[in-house]
Amino acid sequence: MTGLDNSSGFLKKMLVKLSVLLVAVLAVIFLFFQVIDSNDADSSIVLQSITGNLSVITKPGPYFRFFGKPHIYKKVIAVNFTGESGVAASSRLERIKVRFLDTSIGEAKGVARFRLPLTEKDMFSIHREFGGQDSLISNLLNRTVIEAAKASARTMSVEEHYSGGAGQMSLDFDDQIRNGIFVVEQVTEYLPVPRETQELRDSDLDGRETLDRRQRVLVVKKKDAKGDFVRTKNNLAEYSITVISASIEEVDYEKRVDERLTAQKRAAADEALARQNLKKAQQEAKTAKALGEKAIAEARAKSDREKIQAEIKAQKEAAVAVINAKRELEVARQRKLKQTEILELQKKEADGLEVMAAARAKAAENALDPQLVFEKKLQAWKDVEMTKYQYMSQARLVPVVQMGQGNGVGSGENAMTMLELLGVKAAMDLGMQFEDIGKKKLP
Repeated sequence: MTGLDNSSGFLKKMLVKLSVLLVAVLAVIFLFFQVIDSNDADSSIVLQSITGNLSVITKPGPYFRFFGKPHIYKKVIAVNFTGESGVAASSRLERIKVRFLDTSIGEAKGVARFRLPLTEKDMFSIHREFGGQDSLISNLLNRTVIEAAKASARTMSVEEHYSGGAGQMSLDFDDQIRNGIFVVEQVTEYLPVPRETQELRDSDLDGRETLDRRQRVLVVKKKDAKGDFVRTKNNLAEYSITVISASIEEVDYEKRVDERLTAQKRAAADEALARQNLKKAQQEAKTAKALGEKAIAEARAKSDREKIQAEIKAQKEAAVAVINAKRELEVARQRKLKQTEILELQKKEADGLEVMAAARAKAAENALDPQLVFEKKLQAWKDVEMTKYQYMSQARLVPVVQMGQGNGVGSGENAMTMLELLGVKAAMDLGMQFEDIGKKKLP
């Protein structure tokens, strides 16, 4: 029994020693981590020592803690208000309910990211004010995001937002987070009075507002004397917290707004279709009118062309008729002139013959000297022939008789031959009378 007791006692002593050793190791490990700790690269630590002093650790890696209490702040804090689960963000909120100028309600979703300062002074100020990151997020950053989102929707109606104001709302959201919330005021805007009702309204415009006047109330951003926007105090700037980015991605409207917008879209589509049909009908009318005007213009041009052609033809025919008449008149005149010349020539010849006959009769009666009679008759014959040749050289006898042959060479000689023949004939006539000179005619 003594041996068993000794063995059990030894085992108990060993268990006690092992327990003490294990507790000592755990104590050493605990004390080690109470003295030495590590900081992440995306975090800043405000360390409060056992004496109450504060220090800021911004560099990553181990640092000497020595039983101080660390308060961890993310260097960049993201506030996500998309309402989606599973997103990586320091703060996750549900969609923010906003009310537009026309009292319509929507749910805005988006993200805002903030960067905390790294200086000890600013971090001490944040820590003394909020005591930790969770309090900073819930009491400052979340409230700033929610207030800026609601303030961005107050200055526009849901129709304005739907019709292109979403971008302006997101810009206002970012601006107000960075610089402070806009101070707004209500402004009454009077719409232009229709001309047909101007006379009725003039009698009521005596400085008092009336129920029949068209007006609307607007919420506008207030400005100071310098023209700058009046804003509320910017709490982020007080703690040197900067805004990296802030945007409203989308706004989901309430059901009644969706129904109204759907009806408006349908009405706008119908109006656009009607306007398109009207433009099409107007274009078709213009096309038909243009085609009609084209047909009329073509018919008018064809008629004018035919008229011009008829006028040209008539003028041409008239000109041809005039030319023909002038030509016929000229031909008649030439013929008359030729006939007159021929008659004059014949008269001259008859006068010459009478002179010669009178001379022959006188010579026969007086029994003149034959030589003298010959000379007188020759002189008379010469005068007659000279006169005849003169008229013949100036006159154009019809028809023209050309004697001789060939290609025109010697035509002058042929004419002279004709004249010589005529002269011979006259000489022969004279010669025949020479035989009777000196003879007296019997009674």
